[in-house]
Amino acid sequence: MAIIDPQVLVVGSGPAGLVLALTLAQNGIPLRIIEKRGEYHRSQRGAAIQARSLELYKFLGVYDEIKTGAIPLLPVRTYKFPGGTETDSLVPLAPTMDPTPATPYPNPLTLGQDHAEFILRSHLAKLGVEVERSTELVSFQQDKDGVAVEILKRDSSNQETRETSHFHFLVGADGARGMTRKQLGLTFLGESTPNHLLIGDIYVTGLTRDVWHSWKPSDEEIVILRPTEIDGLFYTILCANPADYPKLSASKEGLQEFVRKTTTRDDIIIEGIKGLDEYRPNIRMVNKFSEGRVFVVGDAAHVHSPAGGQGMNSSIQDSFNLAWKLSLVCKRLSPLSILETYSDERLPIIQDMLAKTTELHYRIFQSNKWERPKSLNQLRVNCRWSGILVDEQANAITRDAYGSEIDDKIRAGDRAPDAPGLVNVRTSEMTSLFSIFKPTYHTALLFNPPASNLPAILEAFDAWPSATVKVVLVLARSGRFAKHLPGNVVVLKDRSGHAYQSYKQMVDGGFPVIIVRPDGVIGGIAKGSEAVNDYHNKLFMSPCIF
Repeated sequence: MAIIDPQVLVVGSGPAGLVLALTLAQNGIPLRIIEKRGEYHRSQRGAAIQARSLELYKFLGVYDEIKTGAIPLLPVRTYKFPGGTETDSLVPLAPTMDPTPATPYPNPLTLGQDHAEFILRSHLAKLGVEVERSTELVSFQQDKDGVAVEILKRDSSNQETRETSHFHFLVGADGARGMTRKQLGLTFLGESTPNHLLIGDIYVTGLTRDVWHSWKPSDEEIVILRPTEIDGLFYTILCANPADYPKLSASKEGLQEFVRKTTTRDDIIIEGIKGLDEYRPNIRMVNKFSEGRVFVVGDAAHVHSPAGGQGMNSSIQDSFNLAWKLSLVCKRLSPLSILETYSDERLPIIQDMLAKTTELHYRIFQSNKWERPKSLNQLRVNCRWSGILVDEQANAITRDAYGSEIDDKIRAGDRAPDAPGLVNVRTSEMTSLFSIFKPTYHTALLFNPPASNLPAILEAFDAWPSATVKVVLVLARSGRFAKHLPGNVVVLKDRSGHAYQSYKQMVDGGFPVIIVRPDGVIGGIAKGSEAVNDYHNKLFMSPCIF
């Protein structure tokens, strides 16, 4: 299915590019997504899926497939020396938590990046969008009306053709070495770590699959072997100084000898090498995430140590933040200025992420200490400072982007909690808030607003552009259904009481209107129609002119 008049060009088909493309496609935005490589990723790299990312996958409709293929995030077993067999420590990478009504997916999973990308590509294909492989962005020029790009395509016989196309927007998801950030002229300041690593996928026997295995016999050596969802396949991180990494990558026998020598174990057998690459962690980020009509997401905007499993998750959250805003602008419903909030909201979060993963990286490689802060599940990542939020509660602004030190009070800019056990009064169907939240519209939750205020609140939402908001009246267990409500208002009864408990702070405080953005973030907390209109005016101030 050909894309008619594509408005957005996505460069790169890693997780960030695919999530961006899928979110745009679900919003009905015509796009193209191109990939320089002729083959897709075949590596496990970027396998950790944090709790918040699982929620985003739920909103995108891919959670069930991700969960089916994934395995839990296992603890790390470090070993004593000499011998390399006796346990020194057994450290959970994330404490196992019981699901709650507000947080149904609290425990991280691991799924190889290659498998996660396959799932995302299959959903994208159902919407008529295919990744164009062996297709490279050569250059681009932008003006106030759009972006002119030169694209190079290679066919199966390596013959090259060039095309010039025009798009309203370009998004670089082309990684740290991609050309989008470089041509855009963004800075990429930071540091390179001293650790020169060999990473990749190998087939191993002789190890259990219930833990990650880690040996560090000296300051200069480390071997980490992580089980994957594929039986016998382990993701490995090796470090030695000196070491002939090209030789280790090419020779099963050489790799076997290195592992035997470093771990002092003869029972670990290397059965084969799927793929190994040299890697030196860099800690860098851009000074801003966009210039004009060109944006960067994921590794094109920030690189960091894999310690903490934040990279892929932060990348897809970049894309999810940008995509709904880009969709509104492409539909000519929001002004270009809303796109500036992408950088405003994501920069502080990435700064916090770099600080946390860098600290953890040096702790692991210097002392083999794996304890991680709970905040790495990203459930408290927020953008409370954003200029497009409306929060009538007092003292709502803070810059603690990872929520490490903030209290438990919910503010605009926080993730919106889930609530199961809801019954649709009109259809008798059971549902949950996470089943209602979607990346294609805002969700307005109304918790028993005063009857005198309800008409004005509904009238305020009626002023929103068509299909941009789903209004949901949440009745308490003893609440009664007002049959005169407009048919487009979803009426739910909180039969289990979970919704009123999750949003108790706002309901008890006299703020019965909660506006949830398409990215599952609370955009507004309001008493009535005045704040609803204020939020509307921040998003839909004037038509977008192309």
